[in-house]
Amino acid sequence: MLLLAVDFGNTSLKAALFESEVLLEVRYSLSTTDLENWINEIRNSFSASLEGIMISSVRKNEEIELSFVESLKRKLISTHLDNSKLIIKSNSEIKEIATDSKGVSVVVSVMLLDENTPLPIQNNYKTPKTLGKDRLAAVIGAFFLQKQVIKQPTLVIDAGTCITFDFIDTNQSEGIFEGGSISLGLQMRFKALNHFTAKLPLFEPNEILPTPIGQTTQEAMQSGVQFGLISEIKGIIDFYQNQVSIKKNQINTNENNTNKELNIVVCGGDAQILKKWWEEYLIRFPNNSHTYPKWTIESNLVLIGLQRIFQFIKNNEDN
Repeated sequence: MLLLAVDFGNTSLKAALFESEVLLEVRYSLSTTDLENWINEIRNSFSASLEGIMISSVRKNEEIELSFVESLKRKLISTHLDNSKLIIKSNSEIKEIATDSKGVSVVVSVMLLDENTPLPIQNNYKTPKTLGKDRLAAVIGAFFLQKQVIKQPTLVIDAGTCITFDFIDTNQSEGIFEGGSISLGLQMRFKALNHFTAKLPLFEPNEILPTPIGQTTQEAMQSGVQFGLISEIKGIIDFYQNQVSIKKNQINTNENNTNKELNIVVCGGDAQILKKWWEEYLIRFPNNSHTYPKWTIESNLVLIGLQRIFQFIKNNEDN
């Protein structure tokens, strides 16, 4: 069975096709028409049927996603190859569909991720309705990237329009999302310096991590933004490493707790450049008393998380 995961981001629409947990294809910078056409391609090109479409959105105008779903319903029904009954199962229709499946040859589950969606982790966020769905999907994706049964506590750094830091703790094999922080993204910092001052120009980042001592205005701004951002990242990593170490020391060491080390997974458009600067920082300013975990870059983290959420819901329905 196939699943299409769809992410309506702040600046772009992207989607990924999965067969079980295997990522088959990803498409970026889509329009809703592009996405609808791809769905028709999938239904005509694969022997396996399209079982579900899992959607996440961070956009203010929810009508965009709702109109897309309504349009998708019409297209799927009108282009169905035979006359058998086709049901589009949305979040609000789960019970009706589950009790009215007699004679149904095709069921496509279209789900919008929201605060009521069942999750494969525990969510300790106090205001789940305001939690960005991309943040939620990303931490779930990062948690399930780990192959071992006893999973590591994980810090997810999403370096996009904003830069977010989100922490998922572990209790045996269970993930517990504790929350995180939201900060200005790399480009937003440069634009803010230009926009909110009278004379500071707009600069692009330097490929090389600058020193803290800028000797021209350009160098000073690049240092303030780039070195400042890396310093911010270091402080947050230090905080979570300390939290994990404290918790590890509070628990008697046994087989189930040997894996209590911080895992770091990074996604977003600026993930690669931040990783490069971070590695430069560790070389140029070594701290022999402290060891940092390597970063794992996964550009499709949100889409992977959506697949894991859908799979969790489907498994619970089947049981």
